[in-house]
Amino acid sequence: MHKKLKALLQILSDGNYHSGTVLGNKFKLTRGAIWEIIKQLKKYGIDVEAKTNSGYRILHGLELLNKNDIAQYIKSMPDFDPNNILIFDELSSTNSYLEKLIKIKKDIKPNNSAKICLAEYQTAGRGRLGRGWISPFAQNIYLSLSWQFFREPHELSGLGLVIAVAISEALKKYGIKSGISLKWPNDVLWKKRKLAGILIDLFGETHHIYNAIIGIGLNVNMSEKAGKKIDQPWCNIAQIIDSAPKRNQLAGLLLDQLLATITKYQNHGLKPFIREWRKLDIAYGKKVTLITPQQKISGIGFGVDEKGYFLLKDNHDKIHSFASGEVSLRF
Repeated sequence: MHKKLKALLQILSDGNYHSGTVLGNKFKLTRGAIWEIIKQLKKYGIDVEAKTNSGYRILHGLELLNKNDIAQYIKSMPDFDPNNILIFDELSSTNSYLEKLIKIKKDIKPNNSAKICLAEYQTAGRGRLGRGWISPFAQNIYLSLSWQFFREPHELSGLGLVIAVAISEALKKYGIKSGISLKWPNDVLWKKRKLAGILIDLFGETHHIYNAIIGIGLNVNMSEKAGKKIDQPWCNIAQIIDSAPKRNQLAGLLLDQLLATITKYQNHGLKPFIREWRKLDIAYGKKVTLITPQQKISGIGFGVDEKGYFLLKDNHDKIHSFASGEVSLRF
C-alpha cells in the first residue's frame, strides 16, 4: 500500500466524513486525484461512502493495528519488546512470511524469542489442507507466531489443541464467557459457527530443534459481503458482542495468552491442557464422521487421548485413534 493511500486510509478510519476539497488541500492533489486514490481502496475490500456536500467516509470506521497498542496487553512476558511485533498492510500470508524470515535470516533463538507477524490484508491466506483463508482488509486478525521446540515432531502432535485452548481463554478475557467450543483438530466455534482457525507449519533444524509457525485467523468484524465465499457457518466477534470490537485489544490478549500457553506447553507438554479441551470439545458424545485421505468412518466422538489424537467409537463399540483427519458433525 503506497504512502498516500495509507495516509488517506488513516484519515478516513475515524468513520467521519472528510470533504474532497479538504483532502485535496492536505495532499496537494486535485479532487479528481483524491477520488482515484479512494477507488484503489476497493482492491482491499474497503467500502468508502461518498456523499454530496459531505465528502467521503468509511462507515463505522476502521481500527488499524498498532504494535504499541497491542503490546500493552502482553503481561505474561514483562520484558516483552513491542519491536518483536511486525505489522504489514499487505502480505501473501503471515505464516509464509515468517517461514521465509526464519529460513533466510536464521534470527529466531530458542525458547523465549518469539517473532510475531500480523497483516491487515492477505492476498493468499492459507487454511488447513490447502484451503484458502478469506482475508479482507482490517476486518479480522491474521496473526502468526514462531517458536522453537526441542522436541520431535510426534511430540508436537497436541500443539494445535493447546493453541485452540489458548484462543478460548483469550476470548474469555475479552468478555466472551459462553458459547465457545472447540472442534478437533483446529477450529474455534461460537454456537456451532466457525470463529477462528489455526494453521501450524513445522520444519526441522539440527539437534532435534523444530520451528513451529502458528498461524491464527480470527473473525472480528468481517462483513457478510466479504464472507460470501466461506462454505460453512461462520460468525465474528462483532456479532457476539453486538458492538464494535477492539482489534488491538483482541490481538494483545490473544498474544499474551499464546505466549503464556506455549511456554507452559514447552515445559509440561499437552497434559495440563487436556481437561480444558475436553470441557469445550463439541464432538464428544456426538455422532461424527472422521474423514481421512484413505477412509471415512462414522461413530461417536470419544474425546482425545494423551497425545491429542482423536478418539472415535464405532458401531461395534471399538475405539479408533486418529493422528490426523477432519471431523464432520454433518451427515
